Amino acid sequence: MRRFVALFLCLFFALNLVSCSKEKGAGAPAKAEDQSGTIKERLSGDTVLVEVNAKAPAFAAPLLGGGEGRLSDFIGNHVVLLEFWSIFCKSCIEEMPKILKLHDKYSSRGLTVLSVNTDFFPDARIIQTLSKAGIDLKYPVLRDKDQQISKDYNVELLPVTLVIDKSGYIRLFQEGYKPGDEERFEEAVQKLLETKRDENVTLASKNGLTTFAPSGMVLRKEGAVGKATGIATLDGGEAIIGGGENVLLFFWSFYCQPCREEFPSMEELAKQYPRVKVYAVNVDSPYLEKRIRGFLSANTTLPCIPDWGKGGIAGPLAKAFGVSATPTTVLLDGAGRIIHSGEGAKDMDDLKAHLEKI
Repeated sequence: MRRFVALFLCLFFALNLVSCSKEKGAGAPAKAEDQSGTIKERLSGDTVLVEVNAKAPAFAAPLLGGGEGRLSDFIGNHVVLLEFWSIFCKSCIEEMPKILKLHDKYSSRGLTVLSVNTDFFPDARIIQTLSKAGIDLKYPVLRDKDQQISKDYNVELLPVTLVIDKSGYIRLFQEGYKPGDEERFEEAVQKLLETKRDENVTLASKNGLTTFAPSGMVLRKEGAVGKATGIATLDGGEAIIGGGENVLLFFWSFYCQPCREEFPSMEELAKQYPRVKVYAVNVDSPYLEKRIRGFLSANTTLPCIPDWGKGGIAGPLAKAFGVSATPTTVLLDGAGRIIHSGEGAKDMDDLKAHLEKI
């Protein structure tokens, strides 16, 4: 009898790993595991569909299994489908095979699916749940442990499914899932794949900043680069940091509207302070090179450093100075020591005060 009870309890807890439990007549978390701090499942009523038509907030996060992922690597050339989910959400798990079919059908035509897991558990726990549910995702799973991405996208109940067009605008936002909703997603994807993107592709900034690296990087306020470092510029030249010349690094992204608005100010600084060499440091990726060159040719004479990391991660300069959002400026003296670093347009007055001292 004891053996039977033990086996029953083991089975009970295993099943609860991949489902959302229900209390009598309503939805409620299971007592088998602490779900405090998790985003709950939508358990009652029909799904909520909203045509948002707003800029998608930029984001970056660690990937399940290692590495980093960011939205800006796909906007511009892809239609992006985002799925927000939790291991405690039954309808999330039910939706995944349908999203996977959309991925298999349309990925070759320009659809990218990004899965955003909102739980705080270790990777092994998430992988175990997917494995037990028989789900083998072929697209990236981002870990939103601090639920910052969820907050930026106003995710309050799960699952949430979004479709973002090539120009960076959210065109579909749905909360909840019921069988058949995938037909609605497919209709939106088909339509957007056939739609040309705008020339001015941007992502939504937050407090004047556009995120391109996972949270956790801290902007350095002091220190030096060490020995003099030569870095290739986009036009075939070389930028020397720590080689005796004062340098201002202006970190920017093609998708960052505040960055675009800062270029005239950077041009003016380069003229006003000829003892400081100003470089525009692009943090995007090589596949945007043609469009980046086109933008630079039409808008600025500043030399550009391509700070492009592999696999969608922050480049070496951004990592060295702890830069995770744009626009950001880092002012260095001739020895490569940090004189000043700051984020956003609001930092301009402080930056000018430091330039006056050089």
